[in-house]
Amino acid sequence: MTPRPLHQLFDAMYHEKYRFEEFLALKPQEHYSPVSWNRRTIYKPSPKLKEFHHFLSGFLLEFLPVDRSVSFAYRKGATLLQAVAPHAQSRAFFQTDLERFFDSITSDLIRSVFDQAETPVSDLGDHVEHILDLLTIDGTLPIGYSTSPVLSNACLFGFDKKLAAICHSRQWIYTRYADDIIISADDRLSIEDADQVIENCLVAELGGGFKLNQKKSKLTTIGRKVKLLGLVILPTGVIVIDREIRNRIETWLYFYIKDRSRLSKIFQEDRGEGIEEGLQRLSGLISYASAADPIYLDKLRAKFGNTVIDSFLHRSAQ
Repeated sequence: MTPRPLHQLFDAMYHEKYRFEEFLALKPQEHYSPVSWNRRTIYKPSPKLKEFHHFLSGFLLEFLPVDRSVSFAYRKGATLLQAVAPHAQSRAFFQTDLERFFDSITSDLIRSVFDQAETPVSDLGDHVEHILDLLTIDGTLPIGYSTSPVLSNACLFGFDKKLAAICHSRQWIYTRYADDIIISADDRLSIEDADQVIENCLVAELGGGFKLNQKKSKLTTIGRKVKLLGLVILPTGVIVIDREIRNRIETWLYFYIKDRSRLSKIFQEDRGEGIEEGLQRLSGLISYASAADPIYLDKLRAKFGNTVIDSFLHRSAQ
């Protein structure tokens, strides 16, 4: 695509439904609302801000670089299974995640990504500050904006490249799914310093704003239960959804169809949740199964019906 001024791209998309002057004049702090959910704050954009996010995604964010060889979250067609499968024949595994992932991605970091990227916007520099205001809240990436996931991948592009190169030289395997990082190898000893290697790459590429979650960092080996992103690698190299998750999904679906009062009691006893909160959690688990193991999702469809499964997938997407 030949680069064009932002106002031409905007007019080509909206055909006077919105004027470019409205885009420039929008005050983002007046166009979102915070919602508390699961001990987090989710930010819900107004319909107009959501529209402008859609425009920015199509004409700017989708052109930002992503290392598709190692990064598997927030990409159309990519699944949890693809993030785990490269590790299936390994014998030792280090896994960790990044603390406060979206909060660590700042306007300055996003600006540097824009500066280096080739995009269809010929005058991006003239509008970059306003665009950053539309994409961030208080200078960081918010949870809840549709634009945040793809931006997070783009901001970690340099980190992914650097860590992947080091892993290749050491005969390690590296994949990332959002803030979850997995490194594996043939033996435990060779990856004992994986945490330090990751931290050095974070500092070199992203500065000191990113930290590993030490509570979730662990080193495991084949022979024990190797669980990555909720998937289990068996000693044979076969990858399956953890039995505990499968049992929970199928038990809850059974009572959803047969006895909802009993299901409500299960949710209450489990986490003190009401029926709607519990059903939302079930929707999340079914969505996870869809991303992690499409074959297992087909089994759920055969057992409980397409209509039931599709209704939960639709609920999780809302």
